[in-house]
Amino acid sequence: MFNEFNIESMFRDFMSDPVLFMSFGILALTLGLMIFYTWYFIKNVMDAEAPMEEMKDDVELDATTNLNMHQNAH
Repeated sequence: MFNEFNIESMFRDFMSDPVLFMSFGILALTLGLMIFYTWYFIKNVMDAEAPMEEMKDDVELDATTNLNMHQNAH
């Protein structure tokens, strides 16, 4: 039954079987997307700058805006 291991025969069987071909193709695509988005996320997190002063100003602005909105409510 398994008296001969032939890479060419195995490759031909792989290419001719659509279930195997599509399964491994979709698996490769999924792994590729996972690797890309992991790299993309880590790269953007490492390159990001933390705008601490701008965040403080935005919080103070929101607080005064909310106060003014609540004061005008009847």
